[in-house]
Amino acid sequence: MGEVWITGAGAVSALGDSIEEHRDAVMHKRSGLAPHEFFGGDLPDPCICGLVSDEVTGGLIDDTAVDRANRILSHAMKQALQSAGLAPGDEVDAIVGTTLGNMHGGSMYYRKVHAGERGDISLLKHFLPCSPLKSVCAEYGLRGFNMTVSSACGSAAAAIGQAVKRIRSGRTVRAVAGGFDTLSPYVVAGFNSLRLVSRNPCRPFDSTRDGLNPGEAAVLFVIESSETALRRGATPLAKIDGFGDNLEAYHYTRSHPEGDGMAAALRKAIADANITVDAISHIHLHGTGTEANDRSEYMACKKVFGDNLSTIPVCSTKSMTGHSFGGAAALSLLFTIFSLENGMVPATLNCDNPDKEFANLIVSSEIQGLSSIDRVASMALGFGGEAFALIASRVEAA
Repeated sequence: MGEVWITGAGAVSALGDSIEEHRDAVMHKRSGLAPHEFFGGDLPDPCICGLVSDEVTGGLIDDTAVDRANRILSHAMKQALQSAGLAPGDEVDAIVGTTLGNMHGGSMYYRKVHAGERGDISLLKHFLPCSPLKSVCAEYGLRGFNMTVSSACGSAAAAIGQAVKRIRSGRTVRAVAGGFDTLSPYVVAGFNSLRLVSRNPCRPFDSTRDGLNPGEAAVLFVIESSETALRRGATPLAKIDGFGDNLEAYHYTRSHPEGDGMAAALRKAIADANITVDAISHIHLHGTGTEANDRSEYMACKKVFGDNLSTIPVCSTKSMTGHSFGGAAALSLLFTIFSLENGMVPATLNCDNPDKEFANLIVSSEIQGLSSIDRVASMALGFGGEAFALIASRVEAA
């Protein structure tokens, strides 16, 4: 069995509309978070969040409810195919994760009907979670296998893992995989009702952390077997060595306080990569900045890495992008590629006073430079106890 390579990438988030803008933001510690009003000034306004530019989405959230998700997914798809040297109509499967699809259209339709007004049926055109991907596949002539995965905030990792499995088994030679989600008042209100939204820029692993900042993003990768990539002269960005998943089913929204699910997913990924824990150079944490999530993730790392944890630098980049839900794990994998390229660990912005409970966690609000980063573990968690881990490494020059 050959290796599984990433040969193309496309991204849009609050940090920018291209891979280059994302790389620049990480290298210069630039956050895309800004205050925004969703409820006419009522709480939780002003909400600190990460919005994609109007140039990509076509305008304000309510004005783009019909196809906002389609637009950002299409933007990422175009970039990913072009960067991999592929063209519309080439043999490509598509496996993409999302938590909400294009839900805002449906919520706006219901709002109108509930108020006794006539609902605009066009708002339901792309309402099903699978609709954006099907629309974008049709736009780019991708007629292979396609699947939309919905595994809460780990959706992108689940989709990438499925693509890796299909390539390894020979069921496909190439797939576009990743995740997306867009923001809406419905999403913000839901997370605020759970008391998870911070009114300040989020502070993962900081002693004063008090919640997440919502965000939106679409990030896609072209993933293919090394044999297929070499045959067409593609240049690899990284390789995916291991994938692990686990469902702990501990609580509807909270992860297990002892990190059981994430620990199991990490162990599976390490075994899948056929490595030992000391082969991991850096860990890109899910790191939402909520009290319980950060602690659960830390406990998982302690269980898996033991004393090694105090030698492995970690980070969370959600203080740059916000928590983009179905797109979050794909953003983390993108930043993992930057780490492998540049021998650096992104800054965990606003983590100015790391929680003393995490005393052996090497986390910093500054960029951490390393002489070499060979292999990175990227983690993702979702409601309902879903946990995922991806392990990526550099492709050695032939």
